[in-house]
Amino acid sequence: MKNKVYILVILILLAVFVSATSMAADSDKIREHQIKAAFVYNFLKFVDWSEEKAADSNEPITIGIIGSNDFTKALKPLEHKKIKNRNISIKYFAGYEKLKRPQEADDRQWNEKMEVLKTCHMLLLCSRGDMRIENPCEIIKALEGSPVLTVGETDGFLESGGIVNFVIDDQKVRFEINNAAAKQAKLKIRSKLLRLAKRVIEEDGSKGAKD
Repeated sequence: MKNKVYILVILILLAVFVSATSMAADSDKIREHQIKAAFVYNFLKFVDWSEEKAADSNEPITIGIIGSNDFTKALKPLEHKKIKNRNISIKYFAGYEKLKRPQEADDRQWNEKMEVLKTCHMLLLCSRGDMRIENPCEIIKALEGSPVLTVGETDGFLESGGIVNFVIDDQKVRFEINNAAAKQAKLKIRSKLLRLAKRVIEEDGSKGAKD
């Protein structure tokens, strides 16, 4: 009987430990998303879009998200804020994380989906959290030249043509910028934001690392 009680106590303690560990991990993930959401809000402040995106001041600034519903929740408070006297709209593109580029370049479904993404001011291509986006590079390529600020959290994101990439450095959320890609997308990233970046890729291919 004592052995059974002992085993039961051990199982209860183990369950409590696993639950506490899981809660701590969930809390860390939520905190990471909240920090990134704060960064996203400031990105909007220090990036200027081309006239085709900035012309209609009555239209909201749209943030599109692919790959993480958790990130969508963290960004929800931004819908109560304004940037440059414009409302912020959050759009979650469910199912787009499994989108694969077709063999035929003129595939109508692919092109239609890319046109929808091009209506966003900022597009978050998430790889951490509840979903995994399969082909960020293909989407980045399809958006090439469009005034969309692409933001990722994947190794090699900038080298694939992405504009801003989140990185974890010494357990802190930081970001890096491909300014050459930004200029190609007709976006102007202000110097204040460039100075805060951990790494910046410039038009001539030079890379600046900062601490």
